[in-house]
Amino acid sequence: MSDDRSEDDPIMDLWYSNWEQQCVEALESEPDYESQLHNEKELYSQQMWTKFQTTASAIAQLYKDSVDCMRRCSDLGVEMGKQKRCKEIMNWARKKRRMIRREDLLAYLAGKPPPPRSHSHRSSPKPRMMVCGSPSSQSQTPSMVIAPAPTPGTDPDPELHTFREALSGSPVSRRGGRQAELSAFISNELARHHKRPASHDVDMGSPTHKRMRTTL
Repeated sequence: MSDDRSEDDPIMDLWYSNWEQQCVEALESEPDYESQLHNEKELYSQQMWTKFQTTASAIAQLYKDSVDCMRRCSDLGVEMGKQKRCKEIMNWARKKRRMIRREDLLAYLAGKPPPPRSHSHRSSPKPRMMVCGSPSSQSQTPSMVIAPAPTPGTDPDPELHTFREALSGSPVSRRGGRQAELSAFISNELARHHKRPASHDVDMGSPTHKRMRTTL
C-alpha cells in the first residue's frame, strides 16, 4: 500500500519531472559531435587533397628538370668528346710532315701501331693524303626521342591516374602556367617507358623470306 501511495504522490511526480527535465537539458546541451565529425572530415580531406596536388606538381617538375639536366649533360659530353678528339688529331698532325700517309692516319684513329714500311725501291709509292684540317665533326649524334602522348582512352599506367589528376588541378602549376607542360611531359614519359610487345610480323616480300621459300 505504501508503494501505491508513493507512486501516486504528486510531490514525487514533481520531483521526477524536475529531474527528468534536468537530464533532458543536459543531453541537449552536449555538443553535436556528428556534425563536428562531418565538418572535420571535409576540412582535412580538402587540405590533404590540396597538399597532394602541390606535391604532385613538385614531383613532376623535379623529374622534368632532372631529365633535362641529364639530356643536357649527355649532349655536352658528346660535344666534349668530339672536341677532345679533334684536338688530339690536330696535335698529332702538327708533329708529322706536311704529307701524312693514309695508313698512319688510320692506325692513329684505330689506336694501333702503324704497319711496317717496305724499303724496296721497286714497290709503288704508298698512297698519301693531305690533312687539311680536323675530321668532319658534323656527324649527327643520336638524340633522345620522346614518344608521342598516348591516345585518349588508353592509359599506360592506370595506377598513376590519381597522380595525373592531382597534377592537372595543382594550384602551383596553375600559378606558374606549367600545367599543360607538366601534364604533357608526364604523359610522354609514361608512353616512352611503357613496354610494347615485339612485333612478329613477317615481310613476305623480303629477300630472306624469298630465299627460304625457294629452298623449301
